[in-house]
Amino acid sequence: MKKISSFTVLIISLMLLFICNSAKANMASPFIEGTKAASAISSRHVDILHESIFIQIDENFHTAKYKVEYTIKSDVVGKQIPLLFCAVDYKDDFCVWLDDRPVKVFDIPFKKEEGEESSDSIFSDFTNSCDRCDDNNRKIECRWDDNTSETYYSFEMKYFQPELSQGTHRIRVEYTAYPWRNCLDWITKYNFRYSLSPAKKWKSFGTLDITVEQAGKIKDYSSNLGKPQEGGIKQINTWHFDSLPEDEFMELTYKPEPNPYAKILLTFGPEGLAAVYGIFLFLLHLKFITCYRKSNRQKRFSWVVILGSILVPFFILLFFIYSYSIIDFVIGKDASQRHGYIALIIIFYPIILPFYWVLMWLIDKRIKYKMLHQQEK
Repeated sequence: MKKISSFTVLIISLMLLFICNSAKANMASPFIEGTKAASAISSRHVDILHESIFIQIDENFHTAKYKVEYTIKSDVVGKQIPLLFCAVDYKDDFCVWLDDRPVKVFDIPFKKEEGEESSDSIFSDFTNSCDRCDDNNRKIECRWDDNTSETYYSFEMKYFQPELSQGTHRIRVEYTAYPWRNCLDWITKYNFRYSLSPAKKWKSFGTLDITVEQAGKIKDYSSNLGKPQEGGIKQINTWHFDSLPEDEFMELTYKPEPNPYAKILLTFGPEGLAAVYGIFLFLLHLKFITCYRKSNRQKRFSWVVILGSILVPFFILLFFIYSYSIIDFVIGKDASQRHGYIALIIIFYPIILPFYWVLMWLIDKRIKYKMLHQQEK
């Protein structure tokens, strides 16, 4: 009795442990935001004649180096803020060059300097480019996909304040971006986004060139930019626009192909794998029942039936839970690992157990009857 009680406690403890571990692993959102970056926000004194966006994507589609270059024309001479930059959650540094000279980039203060009037603020030039929020800050809306737009305040952006001469200048911005991740499916879908919506607020829009270069093996990504000038996805693809694209954001999306072993497991799925495993355990249990009855034909109850009826349903459900981790492991680094509260499948254990127990009891009864009948002959 003590052994049975200890065994029961052990099983219940393991079940609770598996439920807790699985719950912890799946509470996160299936959507993971990456770097948010956008075209510069221009002051009223600056014409942006041309914007060039160069995106260099690593071989795994896990990071991308952005090099954005603006050709601008300034109507005034002296110290001013030609551009504000919106970049959130990027990797390492955010670097800016003016006419190939590095410049220091600052965070915009949340509040005005003491005694400073709104009209005296160095950010007052942006009244044409941004919607007024209050006396201290202004805001701009950036679109990140068809359904998502966010409002950013000036203090969330970066700026630099160089001494500009009247005429044409070149500003280059570099940073490394993380992709946005969609983990709704077995395999993570990656995409890099760049909002073009601030360009609607520019004094004028010139031309836009976009270049995307892939490292390593060519990946068949998709884009909302339309067909590239090369006609299809190549190592290097280019797009040219003489006016602002209809979409207010740029998106490059890639979903890795599973390896051959992962394809096989995904074809079966957790349900199919659990079914195959269940058939194996059923046949193994049946074999043990038959072997036991050969030497115990007269016994009324079979401990093999009882123990197997407790363990087999539990191990089938347990295998179903861990089949998700097995498939994720075979998929590799691109596995989403977001599957919801799959451990809760264990609640079906007390429902399946009696049905399986009755089935195996009837099978054992039939085997016992046949063996006794053969013995009498």
